[in-house]
Amino acid sequence: MDWTNFFNDLSDEEKDKIAILRVMECTNGVIQHAHRDGASYALPIEETREAMQFSMGAIKRMTIPLRDKDITFEPETEAVLRKIRDLYISGVKNGHEENYQEFMRASEASVQGVGWDRLVEAAKTIHQNFDNPIGVYSSYGLQYLSQFV
Repeated sequence: MDWTNFFNDLSDEEKDKIAILRVMECTNGVIQHAHRDGASYALPIEETREAMQFSMGAIKRMTIPLRDKDITFEPETEAVLRKIRDLYISGVKNGHEENYQEFMRASEASVQGVGWDRLVEAAKTIHQNFDNPIGVYSSYGLQYLSQFV
């Protein structure tokens, strides 16, 4: 699949939603890795679990609950996001190198497609809408994503 064209060709509204998804999932990833690595900034286990449950629940349902509305994706976008999630599970969780590389290409293309300004706005939206560790520490996800822009 041509990830770059797919993400570049999305509507502005869909890019805004993907930016929120990416900041949310990367914030969770940083929180999870900090816990596993025993980092100085690791959260207590209860907050680490809360971040994981919230983020993974939203990803599995492909619905992100904001205070005033739920974010959902267009059917084609949702199908592609599920495909990327499958690549993540196969590549990252199960160690399939080819799928890992494809996941990384898709991940980078999504970040570049939505752009830095949208990611910054997404982190603000998350911070304003989530009263959980994902909202409190949304800057973690933004900082992680900065390497791909």
